[in-house]
Amino acid sequence: MTINPSSFCQTNITICPGEISAIFGSNFEMPVVYYRQLISVAYGCSAEESALDGQLIKAKELEEIAAK
Repeated sequence: MTINPSSFCQTNITICPGEISAIFGSNFEMPVVYYRQLISVAYGCSAEESALDGQLIKAKELEEIAAK
């Protein structure tokens, strides 16, 4: 999982793995979350409250933590 401060960073990291996968014939996917999402989960917010439902590549492990 990559933690990013800006939406531009998220765009770059979300698009580039698709290009990497195409070049190398792999399935490279890395979820990208914002600091505020990570911190809100750490403070006990749900996945919905933390806006994890808007992820292009799902941060499944973080969603599981938020569900507890």
